[in-house]
Amino acid sequence: MDPECIGINRTLDSYTVLYAHRDLAGVVSLVELDFHGFGTGPDEVVSNADEFRRSVERDFAQTRSATISFSDRRCTVEGTAAWVMGTCRFEFDTGTLEGLMEGRFTAVLRRNEKVWRLAQLHLSMPCEDQSEGASWPSE
Repeated sequence: MDPECIGINRTLDSYTVLYAHRDLAGVVSLVELDFHGFGTGPDEVVSNADEFRRSVERDFAQTRSATISFSDRRCTVEGTAAWVMGTCRFEFDTGTLEGLMEGRFTAVLRRNEKVWRLAQLHLSMPCEDQSEGASWPSE
């Protein structure tokens, strides 16, 4: 494993811990000011750190508890940029529904003075209408 991936994994691990503890300022401190991202919902599109903050605030407001984990990580580093892909798992309790969502993620991180911060994060869920081995949803 590239030694830089250790720092990248540290950032992703910090994200999961801070998110689970509902530490809004901590989660937001892990993203660049010009952060861009997609969540799993159709309206979850953010184009800067302030929009990201509002998105995480909404997550916390709509749940009693929520966690995210990143696994099966594949990391590539070139200079001060890195990209990572893997699987993600969300567990949540809204007060009326407890749930689990399993998906995928891609991330781009930027290193600034030995600290890796998220520049881009894309969370997605596989299409439920698409069978394994099929390129398109079935009827």
